[in-house]
This record gives sequence, C-alpha cells and structure tokens, in this order.
Amino acid sequence: MGLHAVLYPWLVVGVLNESPSRLGLAQLAVLLPNLLFILPGGVISDRRHRGSWLSRLYMLYTLPIALLLGAIIYDQLSFTVLILFGMAFGTVSAFVQPARESLLGYTSQTLMHQAVAKVVMIQFIAQGIGFAIAGQLEGFGLAVMLGLQLLMFLCSSMLIKRSHPELVADKSDTDASVPVELMDKPAPRESLAELRAGFALFTSDKILLHLLLLVSATGFLAFGVYLVGMPLLAQQGYQGGAGLFALMQVSFTLGIVAANFSVSRQKDTFKRPGRLMIVSFLGRGTLVFFIALLPNFWLLFPIIFAWGAFSGLSMTLGRTILHNQVPHSHRSRAASVYQLCLFGGAPLGAWVCGFAIEHTGLAPTFAVIALLTLLVSALAAAFSPLWGLRAKEAETVTGH
Repeated sequence: MGLHAVLYPWLVVGVLNESPSRLGLAQLAVLLPNLLFILPGGVISDRRHRGSWLSRLYMLYTLPIALLLGAIIYDQLSFTVLILFGMAFGTVSAFVQPARESLLGYTSQTLMHQAVAKVVMIQFIAQGIGFAIAGQLEGFGLAVMLGLQLLMFLCSSMLIKRSHPELVADKSDTDASVPVELMDKPAPRESLAELRAGFALFTSDKILLHLLLLVSATGFLAFGVYLVGMPLLAQQGYQGGAGLFALMQVSFTLGIVAANFSVSRQKDTFKRPGRLMIVSFLGRGTLVFFIALLPNFWLLFPIIFAWGAFSGLSMTLGRTILHNQVPHSHRSRAASVYQLCLFGGAPLGAWVCGFAIEHTGLAPTFAVIALLTLLVSALAAAFSPLWGLRAKEAETVTGH
C-alpha cells in the first residue's frame, strides 16, 4: 500500500504529466468503489471466515497490478489504463477493509486502544518502508516497483491464511469465550436486513452518529488535500520529483507511527476519546494552514510530521470508539459503514481539491480547506456529544 500511495499519483502527474483535475479524477476512480461495494463487503465478511476470505482478496490485488505492469512493459500506459487500474484496485479494497478491520473484534475492550494503536503503528511502519522504496523510482524503474508490489501481495495472501487458519481460528474463538452466536457463521437473514441492522447501530446511538459525521468531514477535507494536494505540493510547490514526494510521505508516516507508539505504551484507555479526536481534527486544520504558506524545508517536514501524528491519533481514537460501541457479530458491517463515511467523502474531496488547485492555485486551496476544517472542529466542540464522551461510556456496548 505504501508503494501504491506513491506510484499511482506519480504515474498521473509525474509520468503522464496530467493536470491536477485529472489527478483528482484518478484518485476518484480508486475511492469511488468504496461507495458501491463496502457495505456489501461488510455483510459478506460477517458471513465468512475472515482469514480465508482475506487471503483470497489479497490474491485478487495481483490482477490490476498485473494489468498495469503489462501496460508498462508493452509501452501502452495511458490515463485510461490508470483509471481502469484504479477502479479494480479500489473494488478489491472495498471488500478488504471491513474484513481486515473486524479482526480487531477479537481484542478485549479494555485493551482495544492498545490493539488499534499497534495495528496502525505496524501498518504505517510497513507503508513508510514502501514510501522509501518508491522514492527510488527513477533508479529502479516502474516495472521493478510493480513486480515487487505483486510479490508482496502474493506473500501477504499466504501469510494471512497461515496466521488465521479456519480450524485454529474457530478454536481460538471458543477459548476466548466468544458466544457461539457471535462466531463467524453464515447469517440466515437477508442481506438487505443485515445492511439495515448495520445502519441501525449508528442511527440509534448519537455518539456513533456524530462519529460518522466527523469521519465524513475527515474524508472530504483531510483525505482530499492528502491524496491530491501532497503530490502537487511536491511537484508544483517545491518543484521536486518522486523522491521528494516519497520523503514527504515518510515524514507523514513517521508522525502516525510516533503517535500510535505512544498510545500503545499507554495502559489505561482514553478518558475523553471523543474530545481528543475533535482536538486532533482542529490540529490538522491548523497545520494545513501553515503548509499553505509554503514554508522552508526545515519547517515543512516537522509540520508534515505533526500532521501525521494528529492523523494517526485520530485513526486510533475513531476505531477505538467504534469497536467499543458495537457487538462482535456486527463488527464487519459497522466497520463498513464507518469506512464508507471515511472514504465516501474522499472521492469528492479529491476531485474538488484537484479542481480548486487547477483554477485557484495550490496555496489558496490549502488555506480554504484549513479554514473549513477549523470550522467543523468548532461546531463539533460546541454541539457534538463526542465532546463529553467519557471512557466508561465508550467501553459500554450500548443498547445491544
């Protein structure tokens, strides 16, 4: 995923030299399938053994990568090919995310914040390594990079199957005293009813509903500027190449890892997780405003590091609140609704960000997004029940 986050946008703006609006369109192609398939993906995941299902899904990632690799080898790379690749890659991701997220459901609620932090930390350490490798694009070439990515997905598929085999997983679920009715068994209800049950978790709980509103704002504002603004910041703002873009990604990732390492060392859960999540959103808006000023490198990278730290903290807080609020049997569906809101605003945010940069410039777009983020933070602090959420409430499964 680290390789993908650098290679895909750089193929658009650095290799094909497409416009910012086209970069937004390319990111839209990756993110749009989440709107269509992530909810069915959550239902399907709740019916299947997650280890076996995830293993097959990771194997499917190799198909769009092989398509892109073939286009590069035979010199057929075009914007249309990239759009097709993005749609296929995003479709697989829509099914992967709720299944992978639901594996956190095997963790004790009192240790949920540590489990989420460790998962995020390891995930982004690996992505950071991917960013660093992708920064050597000019030296190794696209074909080698994509071949490495193909190999990594094949290895991931096999390792997931080995680490969560079906028979062993069933036994571990029993040993962990998970009720039989909550284990990974096919649900007899209709898919539409199961989707409604997933949505009902959020409509009946104001805390979860406001959590979705906040992550939707994150998807539209923060993801838009990150996915489209960052590569253009490297190319247009600082006249750099793939190496600079990768270095910016590494700095952002180090911030995420540092924040989650701190959380993983914390024995007690957050006393006010909702309030801290709103404050982290406020911090991100402030930092994006400073980035709009195009500071010198000695200041830019610490700002990006801090931006990553606030983002990493927000990821952990949101997922901790989510997992502590929903029952194990509904976690894939709940995760799919959560991811839908997080990534649902991202396609539109990415396109709007690219369109705005093309027509108004890089710095004004960053500044407007920063001000909107600050406004959302102020409204959440004033009116959202997340601001008063206490740890003992977050650890209670309400109404289920």
